[in-house]
Amino acid sequence: MNCKIVARAPVNPTEDLDKIIEALSNVFDYDDILISDESVTVTGNVSCLLPLKEFLEKRQIRDTARRMILKGWNEESKTINLKLSKQAAFTGLVNLVDGDLSPLGEIELEIRTDNMEEFADWLCAH
Repeated sequence: MNCKIVARAPVNPTEDLDKIIEALSNVFDYDDILISDESVTVTGNVSCLLPLKEFLEKRQIRDTARRMILKGWNEESKTINLKLSKQAAFTGLVNLVDGDLSPLGEIELEIRTDNMEEFADWLCAH
């Protein structure tokens, strides 16, 4: 399955950059990292989502994840857009969120794939 993953977390003036990097590292096995004053962005392929996949299996929230994937699918751009709680990620948990819950911002995850159904089946397999 061919996928490109981009996850971006905003860095606010009151936040510790190392904690943002740790939050992203807790959820993604990324290939590359780009650090700027405003954000931290990690990129990779489908294998960088293995920690996320394992968490969904452990917590038995695959059906919720599948609904969020379907809701976040953009047929025109062939992307799935999801948001994860930055605070939960820092503690090693995955919390998919609908909208912006934290004033500090969320981790924005973009998954580019030609086959959304195949990707959803892989990530959310029972």
